[in-house]
Amino acid sequence: MASTAALTQVPLLLDHRMVEQHSLRRGEPKWLREARLEALDRFTPDAWPTGEEEEWRRFPLKDLPAGPIVSTLDHLPGIQFKLEPEATAAGVIFKGLLRASLDNPELVRSHIAPGDGIPSHAAFRALADALWSAGSSFVHVPAGVEVRQPLVLEKVWPAGDDAMLSRTIVVAERDSSVTLVEDLTSDGEAPRLAVPHVEVHAGAGARVTYVGIRRFAPGVLDLGFQRFRSARDSDLRSLNVFAGEGRSKVGIESDIEGDGAVVKLFGLVAAGDNQRIDVNSFQRVDGRSSQSDLLYLSALYERAKAIFYGLIRVEPTSHGTGSYQECRNMLLSPEAGADPIPVLEILTNDVVRCGHGATAGALGDEELFYAMSRGFDRDAAQQLLVHGFFRRVINELKDEHVRQRVLSAVRPRIGNIAEMGVLV
Repeated sequence: MASTAALTQVPLLLDHRMVEQHSLRRGEPKWLREARLEALDRFTPDAWPTGEEEEWRRFPLKDLPAGPIVSTLDHLPGIQFKLEPEATAAGVIFKGLLRASLDNPELVRSHIAPGDGIPSHAAFRALADALWSAGSSFVHVPAGVEVRQPLVLEKVWPAGDDAMLSRTIVVAERDSSVTLVEDLTSDGEAPRLAVPHVEVHAGAGARVTYVGIRRFAPGVLDLGFQRFRSARDSDLRSLNVFAGEGRSKVGIESDIEGDGAVVKLFGLVAAGDNQRIDVNSFQRVDGRSSQSDLLYLSALYERAKAIFYGLIRVEPTSHGTGSYQECRNMLLSPEAGADPIPVLEILTNDVVRCGHGATAGALGDEELFYAMSRGFDRDAAQQLLVHGFFRRVINELKDEHVRQRVLSAVRPRIGNIAEMGVLV
């Protein structure tokens, strides 16, 4: 069991009593309290990043926010769990994680235990799992059920300096279908920590889409983690949108656990000022004829920097798989920067495709000239080109309302081409 004395070399200190009191105050069942304490056991000095790990070399952990890591906020103002009547009648569950733990313990309990993931992110995953509170959610879709309308959660943390620690768990059973959109926002500018932990389980033949939009305030240090698990013949798509003003260091793990699974990991970064957006991904590819592709696009203004370190591992037991990793960065200021680092680890010779591509550069004069020759000034031409650049990902979203929400999130940074009377 972890103790304060054992963690003196770790900047964030928590102990058994802190976690237990947090659970007791919220009136949680014993099994849930034990799950929190199990997560605490993983919060050890060995789990804390040293800065020598490849994932952390470019994102030094210094000057961590000094606010309390235990939040007394149990519910976010305005959050609504809206579900279509047909989905409710079919047994779909869409509610806060604590409420689901009380109402549906048999479903939550099997997915609440701390899971594996990228080892260098283990400390923050354990922190969120031990002390999650407001903003935590649970989605369960029974076998064969299609949720036609996207599930949308607008999560707005009120101003303060307490940590924003949350868990989101999505379980889509065999042959089901669901889309979840989480729009994460915070008020105020006080330095504070955010650790949104997301887990998505796509059952055999399930079709799942997860869209996470980050619009955190300037003082936020976001150290989130996501894990996607895909069973055979499933189709799982995720999109992360970095559109706020905070700093983000996010770990993403995709684990294919069956034949014929398809995974698409997308990302959009619209950053400026002195922002630093650092993404690590780990795509584990296994089974027969599975596919795992990643595409991240960044538009970087002022002194912003985007860092991407991604690893594709094709297991020796896989056969006929395909995978690709692509990271493109558009530098819109001489002081902006990008550091894309794709890595392949191919442990079998039975691969249909496995590759990567990475670029970082300013807009070309020819592109700008072409747009300006159509009557646009330089700024408008730049906006048009950035929108076209992002459309490669946005057009992958099937639902028009979700597309518009993503465009609305990035618009403050990249501009609004609708005002120019242009359709991309």
